[in-house]
Amino acid sequence: MIETGDGRVSDSPGLECEFLLVEDLPCHRCGDSLICAVRTRSSFLREDGLEVRGFRTVGLCSNCDRLNPAARAVIDYVAGRGGMTDSSLLEFATVLSDWLSEVVPSRIDEAQLAVFREGGPASA
Repeated sequence: MIETGDGRVSDSPGLECEFLLVEDLPCHRCGDSLICAVRTRSSFLREDGLEVRGFRTVGLCSNCDRLNPAARAVIDYVAGRGGMTDSSLLEFATVLSDWLSEVVPSRIDEAQLAVFREGGPASA
């Protein structure tokens, strides 16, 4: 669920995000317009122990993400609504929370980071 005001997703303790319905941002994978984007704080520790802090933006594309069930639920919900009401906000928060739990990791995958540091491919 989302607590209105601060963007905190209560099903994911400590996760703060900004949710944006967008029409003018292109998908970095296919170039089509994104449906929405989520901007969240991101940080990781460098090999020397220094913490690097920043923000990460994750876009939702109806073409690229349609086969992911959690993403598809958000796509369908946004496409089927003309706007948000108080009653639909809680329903949407549940759908959004499921997708966010997949795209905004609660912590860095150390094995994936090690592969990247060795010159391997970065995950999408």
